[in-house]
Amino acid sequence: MLNGCTTLIWLIPAVGIIKTHKIDDRFFIRQWLFPLQYWLQVLFEKMSGNRRIVVRILQILSPLVTFYLLIPSALFLKLFNESFTKHYAALFFLMYYLLFAAVAYWFQPRSGKVYRTK
Repeated sequence: MLNGCTTLIWLIPAVGIIKTHKIDDRFFIRQWLFPLQYWLQVLFEKMSGNRRIVVRILQILSPLVTFYLLIPSALFLKLFNESFTKHYAALFFLMYYLLFAAVAYWFQPRSGKVYRTK
């Protein structure tokens, strides 16, 4: 289960970043630690027209979006009649990883000539 969720949450977005050759200097370490959240960051910037306050508000609300990724993992366990008690550690790890990823993107780089955000 943990391997499937890791693939969904980390590996697929990382491969997408590699294929698009999108290396972002603003979020370099966060980009590779939390690639799904980086995808959300880029999506929020496109949706808001790069307005910093709107991007911050959307990032603050992003845990609500990312926690919905725990539902497929719980459904996967239910599908195979697997007990949740055996997988509490994996589910809590995923939950805290997603929460920490969202909090890591709350802190945006300062505006300036170097960064694209306003």
